[in-house]
Amino acid sequence: MQTLVPPSPGRTDTREAILDAADGLMQRFGFRKMTMDDIAREAGISKRTIYTYFPSKEEVGLSSIARVVDHAQATMRDAADQPGVAAERLQEMLVGRVMARIECVGEYRQSLDELFEAVRPTYMVRRKAAFEVETSLIEGVVREGIDDGSLGAEDPRAAAELLLRATNAFLPYSLSVAELGEVEAIRRGVVRMSEILIRGLRP
Repeated sequence: MQTLVPPSPGRTDTREAILDAADGLMQRFGFRKMTMDDIAREAGISKRTIYTYFPSKEEVGLSSIARVVDHAQATMRDAADQPGVAAERLQEMLVGRVMARIECVGEYRQSLDELFEAVRPTYMVRRKAAFEVETSLIEGVVREGIDDGSLGAEDPRAAAELLLRATNAFLPYSLSVAELGEVEAIRRGVVRMSEILIRGLRP
């Protein structure tokens, strides 16, 4: 059985520096115009070093998206692990999964359409896996809500999938550049949507 060795702090820092550089370049020039040479200059490293982490510009873009998703899922886990009634934690999870993504991509929102266009086939596969993780997180709290009496659902898995699909309407790829700039309007919308959805799960 292979033993997995965690990356050294230096390696992790370099990878993050590459992604930070790419995010900054996407903000200024867009994904199409950005090159690996640009990323190397921005990060202060050689292009050869970038290729030890990412085989292509597209993979840099996909990894930037994955970093946003990881942050959103960490936000959901934090909300799930809080004390209190499950229904309230569930709303925090739904709002958090949206707003964590919105806030992360805000600076380069003008470049999102071309980023998604460039990486779409691979992105769609990875998005499915990410949504599976988030469905399981939501399902777990729905089951806790059934146990504590704050929620009711005959099929917790189906309820979790419905909650996920409904709030997907607020995720970055579903919104226009102009809409992505209205962060507080998005927050109000997803809070209201989550209230309505959770009300439907009240016993």
